[in-house]
Amino acid sequence: MRTPVWRALGLLFVLVFSLAAARPMPPEALGKYIEKKLRRNPTALRLNEKLIGDEGAAFLAQSPLMKSVVVLKIYKGKVGDPGIRELAQSRNLTSLKELYIENNEVTDIGARYLAESPHLANLRVLNLYRNHIGDEGARHLANSRNLPALEELNLNFNLVGDAGAKALSVSPHLKNLEKLGLMYNRLTRDGSLAWDNFKFKQQLKVWHEQGTLGNLENQYIGDRGLEILLASPYIDGIRELNLSYNNLSDRGVAALTKSPKLKQLVTLELAGNHITDRGARILAKSTAWTQLKNLNLNFNRIGNRGAQALAKSPALAQLESLRLGQNQIGSEGARALAESDHLKNLIYPIFGFY
Repeated sequence: MRTPVWRALGLLFVLVFSLAAARPMPPEALGKYIEKKLRRNPTALRLNEKLIGDEGAAFLAQSPLMKSVVVLKIYKGKVGDPGIRELAQSRNLTSLKELYIENNEVTDIGARYLAESPHLANLRVLNLYRNHIGDEGARHLANSRNLPALEELNLNFNLVGDAGAKALSVSPHLKNLEKLGLMYNRLTRDGSLAWDNFKFKQQLKVWHEQGTLGNLENQYIGDRGLEILLASPYIDGIRELNLSYNNLSDRGVAALTKSPKLKQLVTLELAGNHITDRGARILAKSTAWTQLKNLNLNFNRIGNRGAQALAKSPALAQLESLRLGQNQIGSEGARALAESDHLKNLIYPIFGFY
């Protein structure tokens, strides 16, 4: 008979404990807590699974203790848009460089408050992981002129769709943005493509800084990646470009010949791609590369017609090295190359693989 009584008391205890745990921290308790935390480290305040609610966020915003804080993290704090408004409008948070509002209740409205805040100009990291932000909020952030220093924006596990992904990926205002998190949102093909393009642009920047942009062999950037490369500011005046084994097609060849940034090109490596006779004809007709000396087309899909087009091209007369090994060229194409009136300066055998 006593067991049900003890069980009932146990359930009551659990219920009372749960209700107590679910209540936001009262301002007095929160004040003592942050004072203790900031005494240890005045530049970083991390509130992990502390239920502060919107009232607690307002308390933080009004506290002069926050003036020294550079990193503020609120994880599972039940902070919604009203709390974000208080934080965004606070003059005590102008030193913030990293703001983490993770796993809270922020919507598009809260994102707008952040985007319109005049006090977050020093922010480098804005982490809004697992909230309720959609396209409208993403557009507010993308159009913000108040986040000039932002380098990292995390919107993983939100409600962003293609429109928001596109706006963020090409934002003219977030010029320093290097990392954009959009995993587990509502992206379809167009949004994912925009995000992929953004990430590839950042990779180009890394290659440029490493000094390896001229040698992209085996990077498999594809025609789309090549077009982004050609639109970048990093290759203007480049003299050597290795694009071997990059899954390029004739479309990529056409993009190369149309680029005004490659006029000083001396060496172009295109081995191991998917270039056909059409691509060879495009190369043969191009007059863009007056300084080109070395052209590597080994391991492609060029046949007799492509070889004949190259042989008849006066635009390639300055070539010293033309490599066409492991294509689909037969005796007819080989004869045309050997008897070419234009390819007279070749130093290396045409069908060498080196």
